[in-house]
Amino acid sequence: MTSNENGTEYVRGHEIKLTLSLTPEQAARMQAWSDSIPTLYMLDICVANVTKLSQAALDANARKATLVERLRHLDKPQNSFSYLLALIEKASGQRAGLTDEELEAQILHDVAKMRKFFVHAKILEADEFLLGFARVLRHEPPELARDAYLEFLRRANALGLANPVARADRLQMAHTILALADSLSITRQHSTVLLTLACLYGNVAARKVMKFRADPCSFRAENALADIMVISRFIPLKLQVEQETRDRGIGFMRLCFLTDDSGLTEVLSCFKGQKVRSTEKDGSHETMLNVKVELA
Repeated sequence: MTSNENGTEYVRGHEIKLTLSLTPEQAARMQAWSDSIPTLYMLDICVANVTKLSQAALDANARKATLVERLRHLDKPQNSFSYLLALIEKASGQRAGLTDEELEAQILHDVAKMRKFFVHAKILEADEFLLGFARVLRHEPPELARDAYLEFLRRANALGLANPVARADRLQMAHTILALADSLSITRQHSTVLLTLACLYGNVAARKVMKFRADPCSFRAENALADIMVISRFIPLKLQVEQETRDRGIGFMRLCFLTDDSGLTEVLSCFKGQKVRSTEKDGSHETMLNVKVELA
């Protein structure tokens, strides 16, 4: 971590990529080694909710049962689970229409179920922290430009991106998308713009996340934005937690995001955080995120 009058900065650690041909026994040993690494898992709302399902509900839904099986596998003493990103999604998304009392009751209920579900791993946040953070979010939304992002997504959907765009027309459509971002004062490097361009050029994972629709009334901009904002919410936390562990020698060597959405999982893997700098400016918190994007 670097901290000075210009803010606080965290950077990505060194990594080595290897391609190996392993026997089943060697692969099992490699997986066992990976499982031993202290890891903090951040959950979205859907994953947090499966910890509340009854056995009868799991028997009727193989996909949810598979997710529960994965969570059971990760339930190890060296691991912890975080409700923070689920809380941000719940407090700032469509559920923001809840009263303060209703929201806080849901948070306490969710976390109580998670603590009962996990036998060995811990839930990172205390109730008091989560409730206090939720109260802040009610008055200070995590992204001040949320309305502009939603308007961008709705207008982008109206361009007909639900259907493939002819190769000869893609460049002109890309210019139109960038001009739309400019008109709403959204930086061209923002993930809403990048994923819209990725859809234009046929990225399957991006199309799963955006879910553009031919009928504008059936397009859910709020749902798409909730997924998109995971990128800018998760990556800074990953950089911070992993660097602090490297610096101190204790903590979580790895930070992972768990979701039941395969498209979001694929998209998030395409954004490699390199550096994040946070500063306090004019009474607000400003984050500058440097990301390597691999959406080809």
